[in-house]
Amino acid sequence: MNTSKQERPHADIFTAIDAQIEAEIQSLIELRHVLHEHPELSRAEHETTSRIERALADEAVVTRRGPGGVGLIVDSGPSTGPRICVRADIDALALTESTDEPFASRRPGLMHACGHDVHTAVVLGVTKALSRLAPELPLRFLFQHAEEATPGGALDLVAAGAMTDVRAILTLHCDPSRDVGRVGLQSGPLTAAADVFEVTLKGTGGHGARPHETQDLVLCATQAIAALYHAFDRGIDARLPLSISVGVLRAGLTSPNVIPSEVYFAGTVRTPDAQARAQVPFIIERVLGGLGQMWGISHSLDFRRGAPPVHNAPYVVAALTDAVADVLGFEAIDPPSLPSMGGEDFAWYLPHAPGALLRIGTGKGSPLHSATFRADDRAIGLSSKILARAAIILALAPEALIDAARPPER
Repeated sequence: MNTSKQERPHADIFTAIDAQIEAEIQSLIELRHVLHEHPELSRAEHETTSRIERALADEAVVTRRGPGGVGLIVDSGPSTGPRICVRADIDALALTESTDEPFASRRPGLMHACGHDVHTAVVLGVTKALSRLAPELPLRFLFQHAEEATPGGALDLVAAGAMTDVRAILTLHCDPSRDVGRVGLQSGPLTAAADVFEVTLKGTGGHGARPHETQDLVLCATQAIAALYHAFDRGIDARLPLSISVGVLRAGLTSPNVIPSEVYFAGTVRTPDAQARAQVPFIIERVLGGLGQMWGISHSLDFRRGAPPVHNAPYVVAALTDAVADVLGFEAIDPPSLPSMGGEDFAWYLPHAPGALLRIGTGKGSPLHSATFRADDRAIGLSSKILARAAIILALAPEALIDAARPPER
């Protein structure tokens, strides 16, 4: 699909798109700042959804809310016909921001630490530009809630019909390991599956002066966590990537001299390999059961499957490659890298249509999901121009080419 920039197919529409996005860029940045100041958790994004609706009130689009009144499905162009879809996620994280940004979160304990405010502004720019400049093309735009939840909001929107008649789907993600003007883009495996486990241990508690009369569940929990970390080193083929991490550990209340009778911990297990993923819950249960017998305590395990890995479809990647080359030049595309161990519920759309995720540089700095994460506003306009071009390229492509990239029936 790649063509030289001098040929520039669709040059007139691309020029018009650039002018439209430049005219809107300040309002897009301002909206991003407002969203950043007012973050909302997964499945509670009511204000965010309303703000997006108001931003689209004067556009020639049809909108409907997702299940629970959060998230938005937006259609432009003809009411029938196969559509190209562009998706953003809109939820925030339970994290207290520690930046000095003038638009830092005003809500203690909540932060847009994964860049979803940027994603929303980018896709809003694409929606406005294409609904005005390409009204003859059937297009769909998703402002998806609850990407950070397990199960994610993508499943809610799929159930609500968001992928009906969709030919191909595009999305983006902020990447703080890249400078603005650099992108990560490749075909094939891109992310890992991310599954969640929650464990509760129960036993005899008591006085801190007499641990021998208790089962010391804090000690049991720390040993269980260490055992789980080691179990996967030997229980899974060493050639397969797998990562386990515990992010929550709760024990006791406020008294340092009370050994609790219940301890809770939770974490994630991530792997891009289906064989390794299938073994995970059995390994966790085996470790907990064996240690429980040794200590004489009981346990409960709640294991939840998260999103599967994202696999970028080559033809959709080719469209994005042409779009990036037209906006930034081919040299802006970084070489392929190993799949990320991060999870992304964009994967739930891909059984229904071929798609691809573009990693967009937002300035090198603190990582995603950290209290000091920042994203450079300059990435918004560039990303909108890239995604708008890719949507046009795919919408005007012969249907047979996209159908050839469609996932096989399961």
